[in-house]
Amino acid sequence: MAEYAKKFGRLDSLDFKIIKAMLKHGVSNVQRLTKEVEAPQQTISYRIRRLDNEDLVRFRGLIDETKLGLKSYSVLASTSIGKEDPSGIALTSFPLWRYLAVVDGWKLGNYVRYAIPQDKERDLTTFLDELRKRELISHYEICETNSPRYPLLDMDFYAKKEPTLTFSWENWAGNIDSYANATTPIDEEESGKRAEFDLVDLIILRCLELNARTTQRRIVTEVAHALKEKDSRKFIPMVSRRIRKNIKPQGLIKGYRVYLFPNQEYTVLLFMFYVEFSNRTSLEKFTSALTHLPYNTAYEKILGKDAIFVRLVIPSFQFAEMRKSLTTLAEKGYVKDAHMFMLDLAHGTWDNVEMHQMFKDGAWNFSYGAAVEMLENTLQRLAQES
Repeated sequence: MAEYAKKFGRLDSLDFKIIKAMLKHGVSNVQRLTKEVEAPQQTISYRIRRLDNEDLVRFRGLIDETKLGLKSYSVLASTSIGKEDPSGIALTSFPLWRYLAVVDGWKLGNYVRYAIPQDKERDLTTFLDELRKRELISHYEICETNSPRYPLLDMDFYAKKEPTLTFSWENWAGNIDSYANATTPIDEEESGKRAEFDLVDLIILRCLELNARTTQRRIVTEVAHALKEKDSRKFIPMVSRRIRKNIKPQGLIKGYRVYLFPNQEYTVLLFMFYVEFSNRTSLEKFTSALTHLPYNTAYEKILGKDAIFVRLVIPSFQFAEMRKSLTTLAEKGYVKDAHMFMLDLAHGTWDNVEMHQMFKDGAWNFSYGAAVEMLENTLQRLAQES
């Protein structure tokens, strides 16, 4: 992150326009991008190659988890101070977790988002109860959520020519009434229709989730490696066919997130808030307002409630102003309740893209018994290492 913050400064207003267009129209449709950005195709192609070659921007595919037969659950698991790491390892002992963060603040412990087969919520809660019995966690709260959304940070903020750029949280909160509601409903469910897929498709999705603009050659290599095949060449036609006939037509990649990090890691703070709103309109206004922040954000909508878990990466010197903006929103009648967590951005947050390891013989191999078996293997390995 420290290295990337320097790279971000090399992006200009045309790069920002291209990035926005790629999110809207796809990361490979150069002809459509040319019309959207109103620049010569040669220029667009050169700029995109530069983004790739110099790793200035990383596009990551967003998997439609419901089409894989999965539901999203967010868990806050409390533990004693000093036990956050073993607690997190236990919570993620099977590879259907998607995000893990050590949290401090309103609760001390771990925040985990799982993607679980749609009829297996009881298996998950029974597994969490087992962790509590073993005193690996002391308490947990679980809620069904939408899969995360990643509003694009306001890049126009960085395209300005002022010598110093200081974001005004006061203006942001004060102008919330003027922000248009998001075009996609906040509680819109992904398609409930399950797609046709197998292990090879899941490995391809893993590659696109890591880098949506990766080459087909690299995907072929990853598929061969995952299947433990020495000759990767025989997978070339298969991978090409799967992308054209399985991945794209079924919408298994529902969109993209952009990795842009304008601030050096040691100068920023990562916060997560549980925010409950007065009504649905207030919630929609708030999530729309996130697109007017020049900092990275992500959120999960809690189903059945006007509430979200939202994460923000902000410069440390802006903490007081950010905190005050939430007070302003509460005074304006938008925010009903809020609880704050502090996260360790550099050493206490992880994404998982290894879901395919839990897929066997055409089905998700998840149950309470399977989870406990993996937990036992994990604990045994840790005991041997110590």
